[in-house]
Amino acid sequence: MIEIRNLTFQPLALHLAGDAGGIHLRSREIKAIAAEQFSDEIRMAAERGFVSISDVPVRTQPDPRVETANNEHIAEPMVDQAKPRKRRER
Repeated sequence: MIEIRNLTFQPLALHLAGDAGGIHLRSREIKAIAAEQFSDEIRMAAERGFVSISDVPVRTQPDPRVETANNEHIAEPMVDQAKPRKRRER
């Protein structure tokens, strides 16, 4: 997998290799594509500084941070919710 990050403050549309179509990235958005979908247009956008490209390792083990008490795994980790702030008295 290859991770593409839009470095601009505007949306980008890039063609993918083969018959895969294209990829649309919003401002500062990150998306992952398969290595065989990597095209020359994406490479040129990276050379010009519009996007950054990095390899994403494929995980074979589930993320231990998202394990539940029943030894099941959830898709997204739970985020700690912040406590509401108290207003200062004047």
